[in-house]
Amino acid sequence: MDYQFPEKLFPTFYNCGPPNLVLKHSAGGWGSYEGVLGQGGAGPLSSWTFTSRRQVQGQLWCQTEPVPVPLLSPRKASQGYLKPPDPLDFLSHMQNFFMDNGPDAFRCMSEILGDNIYFKKAKTKEKYRKGSANVWKTKCYVDLLYKYNICPMTYQSMSLNKYCSLMSDVIHDIPPELLGSLLYEELTEQRDHVQFNEGATGGALAFVPFSQSEGCLLYPGGLGMNNLNFHKVALEFSCDRSSCIDASSSEPVSFQLKAPIRQISCCSLFSDCCVAVRSDYLCGVWRFSERNEPCLLQVVNTKAAATCVSVSPHVLGEVLVASESGAANLWTVGRGMQKVRVEESNLYFNAKSSWRWCEFSAHPRVMLYADRTGAELTDFRVK
Repeated sequence: MDYQFPEKLFPTFYNCGPPNLVLKHSAGGWGSYEGVLGQGGAGPLSSWTFTSRRQVQGQLWCQTEPVPVPLLSPRKASQGYLKPPDPLDFLSHMQNFFMDNGPDAFRCMSEILGDNIYFKKAKTKEKYRKGSANVWKTKCYVDLLYKYNICPMTYQSMSLNKYCSLMSDVIHDIPPELLGSLLYEELTEQRDHVQFNEGATGGALAFVPFSQSEGCLLYPGGLGMNNLNFHKVALEFSCDRSSCIDASSSEPVSFQLKAPIRQISCCSLFSDCCVAVRSDYLCGVWRFSERNEPCLLQVVNTKAAATCVSVSPHVLGEVLVASESGAANLWTVGRGMQKVRVEESNLYFNAKSSWRWCEFSAHPRVMLYADRTGAELTDFRVK
């Protein structure tokens, strides 16, 4: 299954009306019940049952990162992890989309025009299909361009030009101009994401030691990686083999968040541990110890996407939060946020990056502020 696209999970088209309705138009099957199957025979309409044509039976889908190339086949797209996708390749992606996903690109219009267009050559008019248009010359011209790579500006076809001017705006269910711009934007974003993943920087795994052989493991879980787990574990050491972790003694304490966990930062002072967790637009602080269960202290929302959260190793309950807006805030749990630095652009040159980072230094009131162009120290006591 690694080299195939997954089947569609749900029907894509429904229509209201009685199941035994006779269509008055001659547009093929367009407008009929193609997404569901009606079962009931000649009985009353209330006894009819409907089942989906496309069903998933016995298949489990696991959430994973999408491949960088959106529309090429997975066999070719799997190589995109080694080389970032080129945004200028959107034309090849569009060509592949129209060829391999024709029902999605020409769903309604192909069914309407399918019975009204005739592609075969006919010697006499009597052999033409009734009510249809012969496009055999147009088809031959297109095949010639494709086979011999002839310039379409040098060799022109009057019939093709007429059909293009007549149906260029309606033949596609998805306008090519819109699809091309969206594909270029998507490839540009995925290329930047592969080169430098700003959202997931920082690490979403932490370990808090209680003693030399016991501690607490903090990690995200769930299908959406939005469950914060506190799991007490024991470290086992042996002479004949490497050390291992025993997590069978207790069950993890889990907290469900509203967004995927991007970063976990923690620090211990006097047997108490303060944990800060960062999502895209949410930041929360928990407090726990070896004897006390984890307790949520406070959660804040950020207008811009947060890129860093850092717990103070000096004062328990102080947290630094940096966001894509360029602002760094000192968050004192229970007292609110204090803006300590604002940068509208990058530090030393324009890197077109909104990633920001901040950490406490050896002094409790001196912060390290960094972006992709450099790093500086900021003193909270100086405005």
